[in-house]
Amino acid sequence: MKMIGQEVSFVFELLGACFIGLVAAICMAIVELPFWKKWGIEGVAEWQVNSVIVSILIRKFSSRRVSISMSVGMHLVHGAALGIVFRVLLALLGTAIPASSILTYAIAYSGVLWIISPFLSRSLFERAGGFRMTKRGLAVSFLAHGVYGVFLGLLIPVIV
Repeated sequence: MKMIGQEVSFVFELLGACFIGLVAAICMAIVELPFWKKWGIEGVAEWQVNSVIVSILIRKFSSRRVSISMSVGMHLVHGAALGIVFRVLLALLGTAIPASSILTYAIAYSGVLWIISPFLSRSLFERAGGFRMTKRGLAVSFLAHGVYGVFLGLLIPVIV
């Protein structure tokens, strides 16, 4: 019976991690908004990536163009899902991780996420989307991923 309780508890922790990932992604998007207003979608590399993903998904069902709200919405979905992934990774590392280490892990995790997408996947998404990612868009993305990591690292200890 104790094992079932632990499994249910972990499921609730994953739901909490999903919510925390969403909150961290919202904070990230808030930081990105001024850059989007100044430079458009080219000012935020991962919004370009998410625009391509949404375009590929809706192309099968509609001829609609991707709006900025669709791109940001996909970005928030990714943030929520990646909050769950981070919590699972913490579980694999062990349960007695101090909160200060979780913050460090979260910042490193967000850096790895930036390296994977948009940095390493840059040419793939540029070809698929027919656009060019700018250095400033990548820099804004790097900054924003740091914000995601900080909020993820500060909030995840609440549920661990």
